[in-house]
Amino acid sequence: MKKLLFLLIFPISVFSQDILMTGIVFDDDSNQPLQGVNVIIKNTSKGTTTDFDGFFELKTVVGDTIVFSYIGMKDKEIISLSAPVSVRLEGKSNELDEVVVSVGYYDVSKKDLSGSIVQINSEQLEKNRNNSIESLLQGQVAGLVVSESSEPGGGIGISIRGVNSMLGGTQPLYVVDGIPTSPVSDAQGNGGTGQQQSNLGFLNPNDIEKIEVLKDAAATAIYGARGANGVVVITTKTADTANGVDKISLTFDTSVSEVTKYLDVLDGAGFENYMNQRYLNQLYQDITNPYRVGGAFDGTQELSLENYPELSNFRNPYPDAIPFTNNQTTNINSNWQDITYRLSQSNSLNLSYRGGNFQKNLSISLGLIDQEGVIINSNNRRITYNMNAKRKAFNNKVDFFSKTNISYKKGNASSVGNGEIFSQRGVVSQALQFQPIFSLLSLGEEDDIYADLNEGNIVSNPYTLAKDVTDLKKSTTFRQIFSAVTKISPKLTSTVKGSFEYRRNTRDNYYPVNTTRGRRNNGEASQAYTESNKIYGEANLRYINRFGAHRLDAILIGTYEKNVFRSLFNKAIGYGSDNTSFYNFSSATEIYVPISEFREVGLLSSVLRIGYNYKRKYYVDFNTRIDASSKFAVNNQSAIFPSLALSWVISKEKFLRQVDEVSQLKIRFSVGKTGSNPISPYQSLSLLSPIRYNFENDLAIGYFESNLANNDLTWEKTDQFNIGFDLSLFDSSVNLTIDAYNKRTKDLLQNVRLPVSNGYTSRIDNFGEVENKGIEFSLNTNITDTPDFSWNILTNLSFNRNKLIALNSNLDYQIGPSVGFRNTNPIMFKVGEPLGIFWGAQTDGIYSSWEQAIESGIEGAAPGEIKYLNNSIDLDENGVPLDLQQINFDDYVQIGDPNPDYSFSFSNNFIYKNWDLSILLTGQKGGDVFWVDSWQLSGLQKTTNVLSSSYDSSWRAPLAVINGEVTYSPSYGNLVGATNPAAIVDNGPRAIASDRQIFDGSFIRFKNINLGYTLSISNNQSLRIYASGQNLFTITNYPGYDPEIRTYTKNPQKRGVDFGTYPGTKTYLLGLKLTY
Repeated sequence: MKKLLFLLIFPISVFSQDILMTGIVFDDDSNQPLQGVNVIIKNTSKGTTTDFDGFFELKTVVGDTIVFSYIGMKDKEIISLSAPVSVRLEGKSNELDEVVVSVGYYDVSKKDLSGSIVQINSEQLEKNRNNSIESLLQGQVAGLVVSESSEPGGGIGISIRGVNSMLGGTQPLYVVDGIPTSPVSDAQGNGGTGQQQSNLGFLNPNDIEKIEVLKDAAATAIYGARGANGVVVITTKTADTANGVDKISLTFDTSVSEVTKYLDVLDGAGFENYMNQRYLNQLYQDITNPYRVGGAFDGTQELSLENYPELSNFRNPYPDAIPFTNNQTTNINSNWQDITYRLSQSNSLNLSYRGGNFQKNLSISLGLIDQEGVIINSNNRRITYNMNAKRKAFNNKVDFFSKTNISYKKGNASSVGNGEIFSQRGVVSQALQFQPIFSLLSLGEEDDIYADLNEGNIVSNPYTLAKDVTDLKKSTTFRQIFSAVTKISPKLTSTVKGSFEYRRNTRDNYYPVNTTRGRRNNGEASQAYTESNKIYGEANLRYINRFGAHRLDAILIGTYEKNVFRSLFNKAIGYGSDNTSFYNFSSATEIYVPISEFREVGLLSSVLRIGYNYKRKYYVDFNTRIDASSKFAVNNQSAIFPSLALSWVISKEKFLRQVDEVSQLKIRFSVGKTGSNPISPYQSLSLLSPIRYNFENDLAIGYFESNLANNDLTWEKTDQFNIGFDLSLFDSSVNLTIDAYNKRTKDLLQNVRLPVSNGYTSRIDNFGEVENKGIEFSLNTNITDTPDFSWNILTNLSFNRNKLIALNSNLDYQIGPSVGFRNTNPIMFKVGEPLGIFWGAQTDGIYSSWEQAIESGIEGAAPGEIKYLNNSIDLDENGVPLDLQQINFDDYVQIGDPNPDYSFSFSNNFIYKNWDLSILLTGQKGGDVFWVDSWQLSGLQKTTNVLSSSYDSSWRAPLAVINGEVTYSPSYGNLVGATNPAAIVDNGPRAIASDRQIFDGSFIRFKNINLGYTLSISNNQSLRIYASGQNLFTITNYPGYDPEIRTYTKNPQKRGVDFGTYPGTKTYLLGLKLTY
């Protein structure tokens, strides 16, 4: 009864009482007192703020509502009833808090990161409609450089923070749904055939939920031996967010593509003039030679047969051709670029279903692509199937996941740029150089009609090469992943994961007899396949706990994988008929000995990662990984790859909490070691290879030692240091990230040349060291964000400096592979210089007269020839300079560098009501290109076609044929100031690699524009219609097709080379996406 009376009387009495409210305000996240919290009685101006210890006192009336407010925290209200009180404020949820980043083995909140990781989500990816996943990354990540390929299904090169290796390539490790993927290689083909396929060609871009790019050691060291080139983590879409709603999505794209630009080569009339000028220039060079018997022509003598018997051998092969007119002798004007290239059409269709809820759900998608290339007969067709399923079981304690990916590709590649200039010129090189005064072959005609202007060689026109050569590639991929995640306790979870991956690539080549190569061998065919399967197993334990202001996140991982690879290559020549093509080897007269290969590689790894933070303000992240690979000798099979990362969220310090403009300020530091093992297995062993030989008129089989053992062969190791700075301003509207890094890779794996006395030419060994250092900037700004209109700008800028620190104790340089002409090696790996610099002769214009040429003392010098700089004087045995100097390796210097000075991107994203617009600009400064075809196109040394600009600016004799007579006038010539050599019959040394083949690869490109309109049909139902343009225009001084396209996108020893590369394209696309 007393209690009841108290309850009735107490409310009446307390509401009339004053009370001094006291207490302490804490940060609920860090459990630390908050200074400067505003404490105000609601609907009044009466209030106070907390002191240094979070303490406050405020006179109130019992029942008042007290409001606590603080920057970056949610407001909190309490009723004044009694004192003291303890108030806990929670942080406001922002985009940074909500972003979860995947590193493959585990997920972590982005605000807890200490490493350098960039995430691209599906919304960003969809703005750039592209069938290549690698291309989707362009312009999205600072420090990531993409080497494009426009060939359907062609391989695209990616480098992250420079080039670390001479054998290992630049490709990062790709991790798809938590499973590392193996690099993809084509089955072997005949030389000069199409490019390598994409590493990620088995994935449909529409199936990707997000991509994370791991750049520094703190992020990549968890992948140890394979993380030196960076890691790209790809997560495919699931139905975790379906929330019980079934959703069907249909996406359809149709596009047309064309070559970005056509190169201006001579037309029929121009080519006939060029051919005539060759003989005029030759005549002038001969008759003006000071050593000519009978005296040199100086312009005052009569050009008669009596004075100059050379006129009797003079030819004017196309007499009707008149300079600067369209008059022709042949009346043939074939534009081989028009004939060989086309406006190509491509279509893609993607159908997906996602449904279920967080406990059980299913995601299924089917993708179809039919892609034509701009070169006739090049194409790529692909079908993909992707399924992700999840189910919670055993009272929601165990999550089961199943992920399935199946893909099949088929396409014909184009014969491009992998052969030699003369014997195996590809389609693109031929389209530029083939004579415009030849036509397509008529019925019954053969290639021999082209021989006269090709030095007697029977060659194919580019249309025949493109249309009739078969380079058929097929690829099948099957990936299955099963995993189970068990919540052992609220703080401890375990994951068990297993996967199986199977890949088969086939390649069938055939050169029919109407092609140069097929004619030589009466039909040439090859069949090849590669087959690989990988078994992967993983188990991990993860412990997450919070002790007051302390947080601990620890994970222990063990993995095992085994790769089995086998391949077979068959070749045959001498076919009775082209009808059997590559299908029937029994119809060939000669079948080569098959080449087979079998490899087996195992990798056993363990990982320990411990993440700790205090108050979510101070972070420590420690990783260590041990890898053991069967590729190396027993004593070097294992290696340890540790990393340490520290970060400090300065914005949570008391001295910055009151700065309204600063949303976050964080400093990151990391140091660690990663590795690379980019070699085939068994290289540390002594290997025997079979050999066939004649023994007493019988075929015998023997074996020889083909590989010298190396018990010390070990991993390439990269030590990386990174310091980063993250700043968010104005409620995270402006976000700036700066990263500076230094990477040093030691024990470079390379082919070391051995003395002939060893009996071996080379072996794989560890020598050398390379350094990459740079700085990256990324600025993401939300200019405005209202319900009707939003505008976001993303800017990336990155600088990287690459340098070869050492090779070995005996070498200061190593010559790279040959490119173009046989025995021409324009690529150099030189200590103190960037990897893969271009090395060759320097030039200083064109000799204008015999006086200049003779004064140089250089062999082959003559008016109209290239003026090479003689940087090393040739001496006789007595040390006396030779009368005739030669331009050789001793005269060569660095003439170019394929590494860009910096790269950048600038993107704008607009949303106005139902409209959306995205624009992406990309570019780079520097990055020289070695354009192999310029040897011919600007060298004017053969009877093939040349660039119009090169011919117009070439050295030209002051002679002309007027009414059938050779006449002289200074006005006819171009002797002084010519920038290209003379078109001439007997040319001097022009096959030397020089700075004339080096071109600045700088560019600014309007990479992508996408405009869309979304029509909301009803709840969860919409239709988006969009139009997109890619590579619409490019600002560059590069005279080739495209400064961004490279021939050898995956070969680190041939970076920056453009050799008949598949031309760059621009694409116009229309599409729709229906969501129901």
